[in-house]
Amino acid sequence: MNKKELIEFLHFAFKVIIVHFATYLIFGMIFSNIFNYKAVFEMDIIKDFYIPYESHNIILGPLLQPVRGLLFAFAIWPLRDFLKKKKNGWLTLWLLIVMLGIFSTPGAAPSSIEGILYTKIPLWFHLMGLPEILLQTLAFSFILLFWDKKPSTASEIKVRKIIYEIVNAVSTACFAYIGYAVGALLMLLFSSLATTGQAAIDPDVVSAGSDFKIQFMFILAFIINAATVYFIGKKYSMGKMKLWKIFIFYFIIDTLVPWIYQIFITPPGPSVIFALMLGLFPSLIITLSIKLNYKRIK
Repeated sequence: MNKKELIEFLHFAFKVIIVHFATYLIFGMIFSNIFNYKAVFEMDIIKDFYIPYESHNIILGPLLQPVRGLLFAFAIWPLRDFLKKKKNGWLTLWLLIVMLGIFSTPGAAPSSIEGILYTKIPLWFHLMGLPEILLQTLAFSFILLFWDKKPSTASEIKVRKIIYEIVNAVSTACFAYIGYAVGALLMLLFSSLATTGQAAIDPDVVSAGSDFKIQFMFILAFIINAATVYFIGKKYSMGKMKLWKIFIFYFIIDTLVPWIYQIFITPPGPSVIFALMLGLFPSLIITLSIKLNYKRIK
């Protein structure tokens, strides 16, 4: 792979990572509340197959999704030109993922044929997981190919530009979730070190994170971030807003939204230091994303 191909692959990998992360986070939050995964994971047989819902890995899971996105990019890259040339390349990609990655996995994974045959997990559980993974991979395939495929007409270019900006804003807001997770984990670890001398996270705190009221706090922050990135990204590209002002704006937003929400909805609210730490990393991620994704018009 020469330098030009490497740069092209990195651009493609970036698209795959953010589309995977965005669809993974959105569909995961929706279906975890629809089917109450916390209660399901505590059932007999199911709890022997999965780690507890209060496990630290539940929080760490979103942080590792960019790695999975990169692996997807490596797998799809050899097929990229073929998929882009096909009229419904997104459908071909989705069918490949469904047939090879969901129904016909080499191991006995849930919702797969091998999983149904060789595990003790009840059939209803295999079926319950299908809506989330089928819709998530469908959205992933369609958005990725739509984004990666070059438009041909002026009207198509205009439509794709608007959709690209929306996807960019939503993806940036999703990545900001990683910042919230990092800030919360660091503060919880520091708090544990200060009180017990050991770096550990209270299982009750992790369990609280699965509560819909707590989750909605991040959903609210996500909506505000996505809506504002759509407009502020344009201002930045036109040279009407500097990066340091963008960082200050999002630092204030991503600090105040969770702080005010917890004071009124899930009292008592967090300490000022905790709120500041919680807002620091999302604002850094959003600022960096705007710098990388929006080219300034000179």
